[in-house]
Amino acid sequence: MDEATSTGGLDATHEEDTRQDRLAALLDNEVFLGYGSLSPVMVLFLFVAVLPIGWALAGSFFEINAFNPVWNWTGLSNYEHIFLQDSFYWTAAGKSVVFGFGSVALQIVLGVAFALILQRSFRGNAFARAVVLLPYLVPVIVVGLVFQWMMNPNYGVFNLLGTRFGVLSGPINFLGNSDIAMYAIIVAASWKWSIFVVMMTLARLEAIPSGYYDAARVNGANAWQRFRDITLPNLKGMIVLVVLLRGIWMFNKFDIVWIMTRGGPSGATTTLPVYAYKVAFNQWHLGESLAIASTLFLTLVIGAAVYFGKFNPEQEVRVE
Repeated sequence: MDEATSTGGLDATHEEDTRQDRLAALLDNEVFLGYGSLSPVMVLFLFVAVLPIGWALAGSFFEINAFNPVWNWTGLSNYEHIFLQDSFYWTAAGKSVVFGFGSVALQIVLGVAFALILQRSFRGNAFARAVVLLPYLVPVIVVGLVFQWMMNPNYGVFNLLGTRFGVLSGPINFLGNSDIAMYAIIVAASWKWSIFVVMMTLARLEAIPSGYYDAARVNGANAWQRFRDITLPNLKGMIVLVVLLRGIWMFNKFDIVWIMTRGGPSGATTTLPVYAYKVAFNQWHLGESLAIASTLFLTLVIGAAVYFGKFNPEQEVRVE
């Protein structure tokens, strides 16, 4: 009896040692550690991004009504309707292009200008950089509401200052005028997201060797010539990258447009994301709305393909 108990104890100890050896071998395996470390993130990404995108793509092939739980298969009819029959889809797409690339153009002008100023050494430079970062930290809803108040025709600061200093002959309803509402939103969006261009430009400017500028000064180059021949060529790749990324992001932007105008007045600021929302929750055509959203997702895919196909992220900080 004692011998059997002893043998059983030795077997149990041997099995425990074997399990520990296997566990140690797994922990020493870099592949296992890599997949093990990534698995929580991948599971979260699956539930947060992949499954909703798959659900939206699948739903775009069905007729879905908010008041009817039954999905009716329609194939490509939703896409056929928005592309061939719904003329406002293309109108909204055009407004998305105007808003997206119009705001990006203003962001680049403001961002590069502020970055060139902040690159210089002056008293309070650190404080100025901190202040410039503030718009990026302010929530979008706060930015939208503040600009709503500032552009109000009755008590907005833009109208008050404009009329007081003679710039405006009378108050302007910036967000109620269909001719200028889109430009008003572009200004608000550019104030919010120009800091992205500032950070990208500052990072590239800091990577340019100061010796380039010293040599140019010795050769008699003025400030404009130094900017044209040294700064601008080194910013060119960054600017193209910003146009691509910010253009795609702003093309799909929903929040600030909805907060400031709800797509009005008279549809003047109804971009594709806003139009998809209205189709879903005003007309209750969820399948058609998902088809519109799928075309927006396609722009992101195309943008990502162009980025990884034309740009090498590892060389983005290389100075020419």
